[in-house]
Amino acid sequence: AEAAVEAARSAAAEQGVSQQAVYFRNEATEHEAAAKEWRQRTQNFAIGLGLYAAAALVFHKIPFLKPSDGMESAQLITSKILVFAVIAYMLLLSARNFLSHKHNAIVNRHRQNALMTFNALASAANGQAAKDIILTHAASCIFAPQETGYAKSTGGQQDSNLGSSIIGLISKADGKSTSGAVG
Repeated sequence: AEAAVEAARSAAAEQGVSQQAVYFRNEATEHEAAAKEWRQRTQNFAIGLGLYAAAALVFHKIPFLKPSDGMESAQLITSKILVFAVIAYMLLLSARNFLSHKHNAIVNRHRQNALMTFNALASAANGQAAKDIILTHAASCIFAPQETGYAKSTGGQQDSNLGSSIIGLISKADGKSTSGAVG
């Protein structure tokens, strides 16, 4: 009877974790769709910028745009530069939106995978203390803020030490020492 109750608890826990992964899957799918739209917009802005640049080479030959003195030449040059800069800026923003949505889709897929594999990691751990450490680090990895297409962090060194800190905590929880381990 106890084994049946434990199996039911395990199945319920796994189902609960799997249900939580659905939220990340849905977010990833939404970001993938948005990334697709922004990729198309980026391509359209790039084509538009190229067409404008090609057309700007011959603007001065159009009779009603042909400058008659230095002031009109300066105005034509200024307007060409201004329109080019605005289209280029829109291209840049569009590309950043595309990259941001693509990044968020990937991060949410990773979070979904982390939740789907959590039970395998937890069941491989020996002892409740090790399981608690795995849960803490898994939750930290899943819910920690991630870089976006707009804001970049410079954490670098902290991320590289995460694996060794987890191993050290698990070893301490089990009462083992890692001082003799080769790294």
